[in-house]
Amino acid sequence: MIQSAYTQAKRAKYPLGEFDNGCMAKGRVQDCSGKVMQQILADGKDGIPILISQLTETTIAKNQIADYWSGTRSGDVAFVVLNDLFTDANPHSFGMPGVTNWSTVQKGCNRAAQACWAEYLHKHGRMSVKQAWQRGWNLHKDQIYWDAKAQCFRVSKD
Repeated sequence: MIQSAYTQAKRAKYPLGEFDNGCMAKGRVQDCSGKVMQQILADGKDGIPILISQLTETTIAKNQIADYWSGTRSGDVAFVVLNDLFTDANPHSFGMPGVTNWSTVQKGCNRAAQACWAEYLHKHGRMSVKQAWQRGWNLHKDQIYWDAKAQCFRVSKD
């Protein structure tokens, strides 16, 4: 991961509607290729607030974010990317406290991920997801670091 010195000043948002993951359900987005993901990884920790700001976007993406997921919105892409960036190789090991994540979304929902996401958004709205992530970022931004071995962000206990 390369940290860009001019990231925050130059980049206001990512072209999430152009997201080209390349691996779909085969792994986390950071394990796959794709120009947009490379930009996000290159920006490092500075990319997190940019992604958070995009959680409420509803631009239809050119590509699905996952297999069998139709009508992907740019905010859906931001949500998946943020979740994956805080998840190590064990998909049940999510490391950002107090935010809306897949466990939150799928609690009490026995349907496919996209259906649970749609149901969650219908009940709570995109703004609630953004607000939760913004609170989490505000509380933990000084403790967040990139774990090169696990290829994900972690929150230090300090």
